[in-house]
Amino acid sequence: MTRVQMSMQERAFRSRLAQLVHQQPLIRATVSVRNVTCGKPGCRCAQGERHRAVYLMCRVEGKTRQVFVPPSLEAEVRRWVANYHVVQELLEKVSDQAWQELAARKEASRS
Repeated sequence: MTRVQMSMQERAFRSRLAQLVHQQPLIRATVSVRNVTCGKPGCRCAQGERHRAVYLMCRVEGKTRQVFVPPSLEAEVRRWVANYHVVQELLEKVSDQAWQELAARKEASRS
């Protein structure tokens, strides 16, 4: 199917999808915020006031992969994760359009 044959809505989904994939970083992962104890005897966390730590996590081949995210990168990493979720949503919409197109073609072939 050419772009001309697609509905305006499907063209918009595909266009946004291409922009995200080609122009924005994206990553399949989850941001996990934890309160941790560093282990230094004189630190405030030794008295119960734990440190905030951010990790990026995902499962790869059945194993959990995680990496510490420094505070200076947290906002950027969260955008990457959000971009991945937007791409997933757009792919679902493109897939739904394909299902509708298939149903329409199937019905037309019966006539």
